[in-house]
Amino acid sequence: MTSHCCADSTIQCPEEREEPVKKLVVSLVTLTLIFAGASSSHAKAKKTGEVEKTVYTDSKFGFQVAGLKNWKMKAEKEPSLVRVVMTQRNFKASTIAGADKYTTSIPAILILADTTSLSLEEFEESLLGEGKLLENKEDFRLKLDLLPNSEVLEVNDVMIDSIPARDYTLKQPYKKTGEDPRIRDPIHGSLVIIKDFVAGHVIFFKKGKTVYVVQSSCEREFFYPVHSEFQKILASWKSLD
Repeated sequence: MTSHCCADSTIQCPEEREEPVKKLVVSLVTLTLIFAGASSSHAKAKKTGEVEKTVYTDSKFGFQVAGLKNWKMKAEKEPSLVRVVMTQRNFKASTIAGADKYTTSIPAILILADTTSLSLEEFEESLLGEGKLLENKEDFRLKLDLLPNSEVLEVNDVMIDSIPARDYTLKQPYKKTGEDPRIRDPIHGSLVIIKDFVAGHVIFFKKGKTVYVVQSSCEREFFYPVHSEFQKILASWKSLD
């Protein structure tokens, strides 16, 4: 039997009444997916820790370190071996002929952390040598840019928050192209090859199953003042667990 309920234009058929409902359902599903995507993106953007003024507090590994007023601190996005990056504000450019702020390495401090079943000695040997015990060795070496092609100047035993640590002093030779305005060569212009080295420290220590690596690096001529500030920052290290 055929229904005639739609003969009067003022009366909606059931099919017509269903259309707005279907559209509403589709809209709600779409909004749900959008919010779910936004929540997923928010989760992916979770930071390694919090920076409040000059203090960094790590959310995962439970440590805290205070920077200095002339150092910027930046937490990384999880997941990350590098927990926090510090760079010196208003750093000085090299005084070497031809060098300027574009060829000078900005003084920087990196703090890396990870869990491992290796002893500190095994971790060091694997990271610095040919050992393959450390599964994510290449990830560490990729972040620790002072390690490749560096010369070890000295190794010292130090303490970080009452935790025994090993401090490697390194130098990394380099060649860079810069401009020396004193040169007036009609063919090559004022370009010169700058030969010098980046210097710094890489410190290893372990608490429980967590291994920490802290790198400080800068141009050779700023090594001593940066090293002094690096020591002050390390002296502020606190284990919160």
